[in-house]
Amino acid sequence: MLNKVHIKDIYFYFLLVILISCNNISDKEKLSNTYNNQSLDTTTVLLKYNNTLFTLPSPYQATYTVKDNNIDFNKKLLNPANNVSNYVTNFQQALNIGVYGTDLGYLNIYDQIPDVISYFTVIKKLSRELGLDNALQVEIIDRIENNINDKDSLLELITGTYRQFDYYLKVNNRKESGVLILTGGWIESIYILSQNALESKNRQIIDRLGEQKHPLDNLIEILSPFYYNSKEYTDLIDSLVDLAYEFDGIIYNYNYLDTKVDVKNKITTINSKSIIMISEYHLKTITNKISSIRNKITY
Repeated sequence: MLNKVHIKDIYFYFLLVILISCNNISDKEKLSNTYNNQSLDTTTVLLKYNNTLFTLPSPYQATYTVKDNNIDFNKKLLNPANNVSNYVTNFQQALNIGVYGTDLGYLNIYDQIPDVISYFTVIKKLSRELGLDNALQVEIIDRIENNINDKDSLLELITGTYRQFDYYLKVNNRKESGVLILTGGWIESIYILSQNALESKNRQIIDRLGEQKHPLDNLIEILSPFYYNSKEYTDLIDSLVDLAYEFDGIIYNYNYLDTKVDVKNKITTINSKSIIMISEYHLKTITNKISSIRNKITY
């Protein structure tokens, strides 16, 4: 069964990284009667932002693709936990909550329990400094920490508190923080994906990287209202636009298969198979540019 992740806003995106899953969509009337089988999967995040719907891959999608292809865990790809003291502005803190959230998901997938605890502590510290600690009750933190080595319990606890964070950031008008957390999480997940794609030359990982063109366009659109807020925003958005130009060099071919019509339920299913062609040059260039963007965030 095709599950779709439904989130009313992008707030507290790093929770989606820790949890590696979210609530299933419940409002069936919001789904189109016609859909493409490959448009969303169980690890896609459907976002509603300023009354516009966007889709982005969750960091789980990228990191699980790496693990699923038997790629060894590589701690060198992560932002070191002791870098947390470098982040003193709201801009830096919000971006790196997203970064560390993705790293936490990566660690959790590879069962790196001691580091999971360490990175969860770092996220708590940044959340407190960013003024988001009031959104998380002390007893919830204690329960999460007590179940940190139990994947199922951890997932259940954090998904259960998602709406609490969402509500807090809405009420307190923290839209910018939400956007930056989202951005940091996406950049880190694509950094991990691209580094593994370049090193392993694994076809599935390369294809997953190639699929990021439209999510990147969506991310730029979500960030664009903040372009003139500061030089930091301007530089970040400009670097993502520059990256998007490189994705334009990727060739996408779609072969449409038999269409299935469910007359009774009035649903048309359009089946397709996509073929992504990316040259060695574009793979290296995209990987290098993602690395550069990421390093400016995590320095």
